[in-house]
This record gives sequence, C-alpha cells and structure tokens, in this order.
Amino acid sequence: MSYNTFTRTKINEYLESKRDITVTVSDISEYLKNCGCEVNVTTIYRYIDKLITDKKVIKYVDEKGKKATFQYVGVDNHCDSHLHLKCVKCGKVEHLECEFMDKIAGHIDKEHGFEIQCRNSVIYGVCEKCRK
Repeated sequence: MSYNTFTRTKINEYLESKRDITVTVSDISEYLKNCGCEVNVTTIYRYIDKLITDKKVIKYVDEKGKKATFQYVGVDNHCDSHLHLKCVKCGKVEHLECEFMDKIAGHIDKEHGFEIQCRNSVIYGVCEKCRK
C-alpha cells in the first residue's frame, strides 16, 4: 500500500519541477529544509528507491560509479527504448528518441551481437547551451 505524506508530496513537487535535469539527494534535502521539512536522508533515499521501482525516476551513476543523480520521468516514459544524453556541466538530460536510436541499436545487434539495454544508459557530453 502506498500513501502520500507531506514529505513525499514535496519530493514529488521538487522532482517534477526539475524534470529536465538530474538532482542529488542533497539537492532534495536542501529543498525540503527550505520548505520547513527537515528529513533524514535515509528517508529520501528510501522514497527515491520506490520511485525508481515504480519507473517514475531514473538513477544515473557518474563515470566513477561513486555519485548518483536522479531524474523524474513520470509514469508514461519510454526510457527502456532510448538512450539519454547528459550534460556534464549543467546536469541537463535529454531523451534520445529518434530514428537514429533504432539505427544504433540495429547496428550494434547485427555487427556486434549485442542487444542494448537503454534504461539508465547515458552518453555524457556538453549541451549546446553550456558550450556557448
């Protein structure tokens, strides 16, 4: 059974408002403090894990595998079928939903015998805005 508390509601509000970028648990914690709702980070992690299980949030791990960031994608996302582009400067994430994705997946399968699992698959780089 799932229930919404004030804290969960505030976490959802924050994640939805930041859906174009990734955020950390520290970002969420700071937001909650500013809303007058101080919560143990363990509680935040627990709820984020639930949102990941429900496929409402994607977890990204940095190149070194030490720091995790999270992005709200909602319930009707198709993140299992496309790659993600993440800016290493501003944290913006774009969903690579185009024909090119099908060509990449087809090539990798045909030429390398490898089937891509797109969920949580990220290509890191610098977005157009940060390059300027």
